[in-house]
Amino acid sequence: MKRILTVWALLLTACLNLSCVPRKDVLTIRVADFLTDPALIKILNATVLDIENKNPGVQVTLETTPYNDYQQKIITQITADAAPDILYVEANNFVDLYLRDALEDLTPYAQKDQVDLKVYYPSIVKRFSPNGKIFAIPQDIAPAGLMYYNKKIFQEAGVPFPTGDWSWPKDFLDVCQKLVKKDATGKVVRWAYDEAYPINFENFIFSNGGDWVDNTEHPTRFMGDSPRALEAARFRWDLIHTYHVAPSVTEMQSFSFGGGVQQMFVNGQIAMMASGIWHVPQLLKAKDLDFDVVEFPKGPKGLKGWSSGGSGYAICKSSKHKDLAWQIIRQLAAESSISGLAATGMIQPALIKLANSDTFLKSPGPANKGILLKMTEYSHFSPFFANWGEIYYGVLGPALDPVWMGKTTPEKVLPGITKKINDKFFKAKNK
Repeated sequence: MKRILTVWALLLTACLNLSCVPRKDVLTIRVADFLTDPALIKILNATVLDIENKNPGVQVTLETTPYNDYQQKIITQITADAAPDILYVEANNFVDLYLRDALEDLTPYAQKDQVDLKVYYPSIVKRFSPNGKIFAIPQDIAPAGLMYYNKKIFQEAGVPFPTGDWSWPKDFLDVCQKLVKKDATGKVVRWAYDEAYPINFENFIFSNGGDWVDNTEHPTRFMGDSPRALEAARFRWDLIHTYHVAPSVTEMQSFSFGGGVQQMFVNGQIAMMASGIWHVPQLLKAKDLDFDVVEFPKGPKGLKGWSSGGSGYAICKSSKHKDLAWQIIRQLAAESSISGLAATGMIQPALIKLANSDTFLKSPGPANKGILLKMTEYSHFSPFFANWGEIYYGVLGPALDPVWMGKTTPEKVLPGITKKINDKFFKAKNK
């Protein structure tokens, strides 16, 4: 019995030493994030452990929520005065949090520590610095203008691999028409092109010299009926319904069985897929897939343009430990911490030096990923407008569904929906 009691005493002592019970002398900093990929989580946990080792008495708690649910959860927590100290913010969703006055101005902290913002890509710094004040320290940037292509399909079709010199409509359409494959009955069994997510045409707008609004930082008018937007929408419609080189929504569903465009690309059912670098780890799991990337084609006038994402770390204004939260952000966003994430091939670091290093350029993935280094110059973030999510997903998306299904045309829908959007959301700005 003495031996048993001695063992229990030793176990209890060890448990106390390992902080198995709460300690009053430990200060907890909560960090919200939406990284769910196992490789990224492992790296982030290692970074947190290193931060705790360097800061005795500090415990960093990660609160991970899947991306699709993340923003709403954060807003709910802010409303309930229960938000984490540090928020991992996506470059486009950042706007909503900023306009809610939920984020702390980091300018004084950055100035005190002499943080050099010139070491980051200018576009992501500008995004996180409305009115010249910094509200998030960048971690990565994510141009969505990569065109993934299946090398075996190109070789099978006798089509040269695409280069950055191509443009739409002619070059791109010529390639697409050669990549489509039909069975003996004339049914398409392989499509040439699609976007990774629900059908959209914004990369065609941007590469045509257009945009969703008149001014991204200070929008006063929705521009969905501009000649450049209409030309882009018509070409995207033609890819589906005139040339039959891209699937309609119905056709895509019959092919993918819920797996989505990425799985169709893996299966060889689509030869080219437009998106960003974050697909790489999943694509590498497909042993028989031989792929590379090229820039999204230039527009008819020779212009480049594509949408973009990115992320960084911000401090919630309600945090009671802002000074400590800042020091933790400095470590989370340090080159030594981001290097591990960059080495996965899944993110492009916002630190220019790190993006240009072998850590990123020689990480697993497409051989041509170096094109990303210049692609940030042609990236477009979503409009800096409080209601953009409601406009894009709640009004524009549903209005365009019948267009992509072939029930109507862009020319019949975009002028009317543009007027509706301007009357509801921008009328006060145009008085």
